[in-house]
Amino acid sequence: MKVTTEHFDEYQGKVITKYTITTDTMAFSFLDFGATLHSVNMPDKEGQRDNVVIGFDSAQDYIDSSGFFGMTIGRVAGRISHGTFELAGKTYQLQQNMPPHHLHGGTHGMSYRVYETEISRHENGHEIALIMTTVLKSEDDHYPGNMRVQVTHTINDANEWTVHYQAVTDEDTLFNPSNHTYFNLNGMTRDIMNHLLTIDSHQIAETDDELIPTGRLIDVEEQTDYSTERPVVEGLDTPYVLDGKQDDDRIRLREPESGRTVTIQTDRPAVIVYSAGGVDFTAQNGFHVGSGYGIALETQVLPDAINQPQFGEIRIIGSETFQSATIYKFSVE
Repeated sequence: MKVTTEHFDEYQGKVITKYTITTDTMAFSFLDFGATLHSVNMPDKEGQRDNVVIGFDSAQDYIDSSGFFGMTIGRVAGRISHGTFELAGKTYQLQQNMPPHHLHGGTHGMSYRVYETEISRHENGHEIALIMTTVLKSEDDHYPGNMRVQVTHTINDANEWTVHYQAVTDEDTLFNPSNHTYFNLNGMTRDIMNHLLTIDSHQIAETDDELIPTGRLIDVEEQTDYSTERPVVEGLDTPYVLDGKQDDDRIRLREPESGRTVTIQTDRPAVIVYSAGGVDFTAQNGFHVGSGYGIALETQVLPDAINQPQFGEIRIIGSETFQSATIYKFSVE
C-alpha cells in the first residue's frame, strides 16, 4: 500500500490537497476540503477499473452542485425542522438553508472548509489513515459550543474504507455527522436503477411533504421494502431504522453486471437512502449528474432527532468525547 499527494485546488486562500491511497487492486482518493471521498477506482469482474463514486475536479463544482457529493456533513446530518431546537432550557435558531428548514449543518457546517490533515501508516503495513481535523465555532454555525472534530479515513489492504468520527465540545451541543458519498457502481456509464439494494430494516421514519419526520415509525411497504434484495428506484429519500447488530453487514449495494458490491457495517442506528431524485448538475468540465445517477447511503441517527427524542440521542455534553464509525467493504463477485 502507498499514499500520494497532489495539489487539487484552493479555497478561501487555503490549498486543497488530494490524497490517494492505493492497494493492490484499488485506489481511493480523498480531499481535505470537506473531508471528502473524491473517487474510488475499482475493477469489475473483467478487471476493468472505473471510478464508482461521484466527484468533481474543482472546489467550486462541489459548492455549486449543493449536493454534498462525497463530503462529511454535520454538525447534524439531515433536516432539523424549521432550524430550531431547545437544549438545556434555551431555544436555538439555526440557518434555514433549505427553507424553512436546516439541512446538513448549513453553509457553515463541516463540508465547505479545509481540514488539517495528517497521514498515519500502521506499523503492520496493512492500512493507511488520513486524520482530518477542524474546529467548528458557535459564532459561525449558531449551534451551541465550539467543537474540535476529527474525521479519520482509513483504507486497509482488504479494500475496506472506515470513516471514524471523534469530537469534543466546550459546551453541551448536538452532533450527528455522516458521509454523503454517492455510489455509482456502473462506473458513471448510466444511472443506478440496475443496482440491487439490501437493508436490514423493517421500519422507516414517516415524513411529511417537506421530508420532515412526523415522529411516527411505520412498517416498510412494498415500494420501500429492501429487507430482501431488490432494484433501487428513483425518488428514494427515506430514513430506515436498522435492525441487527453493529458488527453485522446491514446494508449491501450490488451491481450484478459488473460484479461490484459495497457492504456497509455501522454503529449508527439508521441509514437515509437517497437515490438522487431531481439532481441536475453539470460540472465545469462538462460532466453531468442527472436524476438517479447515484445513491447516497447516509448512516446516522434519524433526522430531526432533537425534536423527536424517541428517535435517538444526538446531544453531546461538554465532558464527553463522541466517537462513531462506519465501514464500507468493496468487493467483486
